[in-house]
Amino acid sequence: MMTANDIRQRFLDYFAGREHHIVPSAPVVPHGDATLMFTNAGMNQFKDVFLGTGGRDYTRCADTQKCIRVSGKHNDLEEVGVDTYHHTFFEMLGNWSFGDYFKGEAIGWAWEFLTQEMGLDPDNLYATVHGGDESLGLGPDEEAEKLWLAQTNLPPERVLRFGSKDNFWEMGATGPCGPCSEIHLDLGEAGCDRQDHPDHVCGVNGDCGRFIEIWNLVFIQFNHLEDGTLKDLPAKHVDTGMGFERLVSVVQGKTSNYDTDVFAPLFAELERITGVAYGAQERTDVALRVVADHVRTLAVAIADNVVPSNKDRGYVLRRLLRRGVRYGYQVLDQQAPFIHRLVPAVAALYDGVFPEIGLRVEHIGRVIEYEERAFLRTLERGVGLFEEVVSKLEAGGTLDGEVAFKLYETYGFPRDLTELMARERSFGFDEAGWDRARKIHEERSKGAAQQQRLDPTELEGLPATEFLGYWESESADDIGLVAQARLLKIVDNEYVVLDRTPFYAESGGQVGDTGVLEGSGFRFLVKNTQRLGELVVHQGDLEEVDLARLPETVTARVDEQRRRDIMANHTATHLLHWALHEVVSADANQKGSLVHPDYLRFDFTLDQGVTPQQLTEIERRVNEAIAQTLPVAIVEQSYPEAIEAGVTALFGEKYGDQVRVVSVGDFSAELCGGTHCRTTGEIGLFQVTSEKASSAGVRRIVAETRTRSLARVRELREVTQTLSKQLGVPADQLPARVEKLVAENKKLRKGGGQASADVGGLRKRLLKEAEKVGEVHLIFAQVDAVNAKQAADLADALRGGQDQVVGLIAAGGDRPPLVAFATKALADAGKANATELVRLVGKGGGRPDFSKGSCPDPKGMDARLDEARAAAKAKLG
Repeated sequence: MMTANDIRQRFLDYFAGREHHIVPSAPVVPHGDATLMFTNAGMNQFKDVFLGTGGRDYTRCADTQKCIRVSGKHNDLEEVGVDTYHHTFFEMLGNWSFGDYFKGEAIGWAWEFLTQEMGLDPDNLYATVHGGDESLGLGPDEEAEKLWLAQTNLPPERVLRFGSKDNFWEMGATGPCGPCSEIHLDLGEAGCDRQDHPDHVCGVNGDCGRFIEIWNLVFIQFNHLEDGTLKDLPAKHVDTGMGFERLVSVVQGKTSNYDTDVFAPLFAELERITGVAYGAQERTDVALRVVADHVRTLAVAIADNVVPSNKDRGYVLRRLLRRGVRYGYQVLDQQAPFIHRLVPAVAALYDGVFPEIGLRVEHIGRVIEYEERAFLRTLERGVGLFEEVVSKLEAGGTLDGEVAFKLYETYGFPRDLTELMARERSFGFDEAGWDRARKIHEERSKGAAQQQRLDPTELEGLPATEFLGYWESESADDIGLVAQARLLKIVDNEYVVLDRTPFYAESGGQVGDTGVLEGSGFRFLVKNTQRLGELVVHQGDLEEVDLARLPETVTARVDEQRRRDIMANHTATHLLHWALHEVVSADANQKGSLVHPDYLRFDFTLDQGVTPQQLTEIERRVNEAIAQTLPVAIVEQSYPEAIEAGVTALFGEKYGDQVRVVSVGDFSAELCGGTHCRTTGEIGLFQVTSEKASSAGVRRIVAETRTRSLARVRELREVTQTLSKQLGVPADQLPARVEKLVAENKKLRKGGGQASADVGGLRKRLLKEAEKVGEVHLIFAQVDAVNAKQAADLADALRGGQDQVVGLIAAGGDRPPLVAFATKALADAGKANATELVRLVGKGGGRPDFSKGSCPDPKGMDARLDEARAAAKAKLG
């Protein structure tokens, strides 16, 4: 019997012998593709080739690709392990042609490999082809159909046609696409798993397990355009994919993927660890399948630098690991971490195939064990409470959502796990009750910092963090952006605590800093910084780490551009507060603020709106202070001294004995713990973007400075220049010109006698300027001065006279109305078709002599009109 390794190698050798370049698997984290969480198909790494944005130095290749599918149309996590064919990790065998060979070779080689190399019985194989799609303007893929009959011994009744749902592949709503041809295997009556359902469909693409897809051959030959039509690609490609685990089960004569030697070593190791043999009983078999499947996924993903966390890919891994731990705890009687002990077996399984697993086997094991230990503490508390709750439910009852939320809020028992356990026991889950409880909890916790989800007991005993992010600090570099620090603690792979840091923790309305922590074999991307008591907590993603050799010290580096933008917005907030007092009212006192890198938001007490004139004066005063490049002075003094000196303190704020006073020039002095510019000149330009009511008696101003403000000026300048050029007037005359155009447009839309006179004049001009083919006038023009009704009137006037005409009028606007027309005699003779002309330029329909529509995108209108003119000429003959 061929082993799994034999089968994989035969596939690669087969295509290497046919001049295919054998490429290594891409990582399971797609690089440069934000549309995917994980690599889920062999073609992902060649997406740029199919889109025409990249290339390779070979035209044909093959590989085995690591793939992860956990949710969505391709997989359902709840089924993995419960059935015998779903997996979260699998290998995809594939071969590709980039503008080289096409359908003939792909079909011939696939058939030869399966029947001769793998020894599959041809009498049990079926092929499917695309049966056509009227909406795409495609007939059946007769080319592929004929090739199957010519190159194989398949009879016509085993070459089947299916619709686009099964046999047409598209990368997206637009872009490369093409028909598929699939190879299916008949497992016989024993393979049907729905015999007790009299209405089930037992056939290829049916709803039972008798017929299974083995290989999918995709022929990428079209480009799907935005208008819904298909256009032939200049180069045609082949993209094939075959599930490795399924192929192995078929070749080895197994009814389950889990019965093959892909999983046998893992089950043997599990039996050694747990004392439970695979095949003993279905309940424990499900648990063993879950663990064996999930540890493969975990090992592969962690080897590719994904670590469990509460976000994105990391959360997927955490869910898988927790599911495996729960099955081990409840079914296999494993109260201690055990999954990490399987990692060496996984590494041995893929030795020479995915060597990165073996190279990082210790790291992978440590990461998994750490997660296991953390979740077992939660599991021990939560499972008992869950059992207590469901023991009181009647069969088929529903688990109360508020009770489930209490399990989460109090004991950290995740919702998806509670919901999954309930469904496994045939209980419903009260989603509405969960949502109600969650909303109540959020309202109670409103205003709490995000880091409070972190258990404070995890940080007990750590010393207070020294903050180095003020430029006035003696130990700060420049403006306090970089520092060397000791690494004290990593929690949950998501939180890092140092002994000292230049990262500002969110407080006083200023957002937390972002940046990076780096050391030997260590990299942590800081996405937020929070304060927990006297500790500064860096929150983010662990990108690189070896838990066995953590560096003693790291370099903490704040994102400089972002910090400088924040500093500018914070100092500008103080100037805005001062200007409000000067221009609007001394009672316009701060009620709240947000200092963000992109903008500042300032809420203040006022019973009425700020007038446009007042806003202009506020902007003028703030920008005047900026232009003076005034120094920003920062000192520490006692709270009583500061108040006696007239420093502004915010009502309701709690201050310590020593306070930090931030003074701008000699007119603004406030108590503030935020980061600020050294001089007002660093603010750049201050612009108010909005002013509105925030709540009763409170107004809100949003403004921009520095980077964003200058970007807005550039954007407005470009818009002004474009409009000035399009309308043919200097910038200072644009308001008058636009006002005039609006008035003219209103007049045109009303129609009337003047519009009729205009139509008559336009008819004469268009006939005079028209190109003639024999006695027929071709009129294809965009007339911005008419609306849809006037365009229709103009078309009627043109085709109702003595002259023979064929044409299309495009009116003005963002979605130009279209009217195509032809003399009725030409349409009746089949020499003109107005509907075809409308659809060449946009969308619409009607009669052969008169059709209406619109063009969703007016860009390229001249080219579209030329294309329609050429089509009209051709039809005239």
